[in-house]
Amino acid sequence: MTTAARHPRLLAYAFAVIGLLVAFAMMVSPSAEAGLIGTAPASGCDEISQPFARWGDSNNYLLVPGGSFESGTPGWSLSGGAATLAGNESFYVHSSRDKRSLYLPSGSTALSPTVCFGLGDWHSRLFVRNAGSGQGSLKVDVVTKSLLGLVSILDGGSISASGVWAPSPRIGLTFTNLCSLLGVKAVAFRFRAQGGSFQVDDVYLDPWKSF
Repeated sequence: MTTAARHPRLLAYAFAVIGLLVAFAMMVSPSAEAGLIGTAPASGCDEISQPFARWGDSNNYLLVPGGSFESGTPGWSLSGGAATLAGNESFYVHSSRDKRSLYLPSGSTALSPTVCFGLGDWHSRLFVRNAGSGQGSLKVDVVTKSLLGLVSILDGGSISASGVWAPSPRIGLTFTNLCSLLGVKAVAFRFRAQGGSFQVDDVYLDPWKSF
């Protein structure tokens, strides 16, 4: 007999606590438009496309605010020499008129604005190329704000890249989904160039379940 079976009251109590936390989260999180960590409010919740369809990924995605870098980096926080420059990703998935991307020299950091997030969001993807001679990697962090107002930095993994533009692997957000049950309505992404320089363009989030 399992522990749960021997202690049905304990199991019922655990579910009751979870239910109360979720209910409380709904009360304190009135809108998916709420800001996350002092940046502009999350936006773009309904502007979806399928930018990775030609690579066999038919999921719907939305562009992270400013994620095409065509208007500079409004809302983004850059440090360590990160800046926009001429040269778009070579597939022009956002627009054939796009001309710019984000440059991240080794040691630099870029933090995106917040973007709408809800239960069922699983992936983020972007276009990336190695812009230097070093191997290095592009570290991705998922930044959330918890129910209690505490900022959490979740590991989104590391991306390696060649000198040719290519879509990144899917950046999984499974653990962020667990946080969404406790009121997280928006996320931000932090990119850190480690041991090499990179160009980044067209940063997307998969905002709904599509499988």
